[in-house]
Amino acid sequence: MTPALLVGVVAALVGLLRGGSLDALASTPFKALPVLFASLFVQVGFDIWNPEWLSDSGDLAILLLTNAGVAAFLVLNRELPGMMLAAIGMALNVLVIAANGAMPVSAEAAEAAGLGSIGEVGLKHELLTDATLLPFLADVIPIPVIAKIVSLGDLFLGAGIGWLVYRRMTQPAEVSRPAVSD
Repeated sequence: MTPALLVGVVAALVGLLRGGSLDALASTPFKALPVLFASLFVQVGFDIWNPEWLSDSGDLAILLLTNAGVAAFLVLNRELPGMMLAAIGMALNVLVIAANGAMPVSAEAAEAAGLGSIGEVGLKHELLTDATLLPFLADVIPIPVIAKIVSLGDLFLGAGIGWLVYRRMTQPAEVSRPAVSD
């Protein structure tokens, strides 16, 4: 489970404990949901399909475009609580991936998170080195409790999602008032 999703689940549990409503969360008036769903569908689809004809640069382009699509969805919903924070997180992740061609991962952070020594990190990740651009935005933050490494962008994304879930669940229902006539 990704850390941002885990934060969202924890925020929902806290919201329920504080008397919040999942119905209020479900009625969140999102804009541009097709952009979010299309971005996620394409990214997951290419992860599963992984066609042989797709080059590394093509795979990177799909990753960047789909992440940018998610960031656009978040910005389009900026009036909702936490969405700009989440958008900043997505933008930071897109920036470091675009600058390096993959998300750099710290070997030291992997050790600290309890993942052991990492060798091959996969197509969407690369080992952080002295040549890494924007290393402070890479996956450098270990979370031993869940054996994960996250980036600053992941923290912003998770905080934004958590804030959205909690606030939407616990905010009082809007009361409609009759129009006042002169």
